[in-house]
Amino acid sequence: MTVEAAHPLAERPWVAGRDTPLTGRGSDYAQLSRHMRTTGLLRRRPGYYSVKIGVNLVLLAAGWAVFFLLGPSWWQLLVAVFLAVMFAQTGFIGHDAGHRQISGSKRTSDLLGRIHGNLLIGLSYGWWTAKHNRHHARPNQAGRDPDIGGRAIAFTPGQARARHGIGSWLAVHQAWLFFPMLLLEGFHLHIAGVRALLGRRGTRVKLVEGTLLGAHIIG
Repeated sequence: MTVEAAHPLAERPWVAGRDTPLTGRGSDYAQLSRHMRTTGLLRRRPGYYSVKIGVNLVLLAAGWAVFFLLGPSWWQLLVAVFLAVMFAQTGFIGHDAGHRQISGSKRTSDLLGRIHGNLLIGLSYGWWTAKHNRHHARPNQAGRDPDIGGRAIAFTPGQARARHGIGSWLAVHQAWLFFPMLLLEGFHLHIAGVRALLGRRGTRVKLVEGTLLGAHIIG
């Protein structure tokens, strides 16, 4: 089986021109972007997201209801797995809001992003969107992409060689330690968001995000 045949989009007829080279003016990215828009892959789907957001909120509320009804019980382990899945789905909705994929309105997108990010999963939406935009502006470029500039995982040989002590040991064994370290990344995201909010000057956005984030933490 070829790589093209194995691709999930290969058999979809609405992906037009996939066998022809991209042509037109501008960079490769500009040509690819035009091609994606022409095929409809970047078209907003408000109906789909309305249903997804509604179902996600109902399931999230149901998970917390079961959590409180069960009380101290080993069955809470299953509830924890369910809520972990729902938290991930909630994060995906916040991610898509940050990309303006749900609505063309910045105000609506930011509202959805802050509700799903700050309030529901305790992650600063403003901090994350700024970081994520830098990632997309310079993806996988060492020193420019913040997603590959952390001190936990070494993404390049140069980063690994620059480590000393426990950092060097982690770089050598990070393939085996990746998933345990990934669990700690959740804590890092929460802490980084709070630190970013505390470091910002007093603005209305900071007040809104801080209030929603505080409500999540207290809850």
